[in-house]
Amino acid sequence: MFKITPNPPVAEDLASPAFRLAAERAFAHYELPPTRIRPQKNQTRNIEETLLHIYEILQSASATAYESADNLQGSQRKLALGAVHLIDMAQQEMDGLLEEQHTATA
Repeated sequence: MFKITPNPPVAEDLASPAFRLAAERAFAHYELPPTRIRPQKNQTRNIEETLLHIYEILQSASATAYESADNLQGSQRKLALGAVHLIDMAQQEMDGLLEEQHTATA
């Protein structure tokens, strides 16, 4: 017998990055506010891992803003480059925090 409906995901799969990405796409498709899936209590991240994650997000935002600035002209380009500059300043602050964390643990 052929089963049309797949089995529901296992509880541990709900915290996976693939599930989160699929959930965000589904919510975006139906124009619903994004969900916030809370990490399970046994998943703890230390401060350094959190700072590194934030830094990676800032790198992605900077690259996105810079690429969009390349396709603009005039005041819109200046505005996008201003966003790049602000993101770069935030990255420099993150560099300082990560360096402090590195020297504190060394």
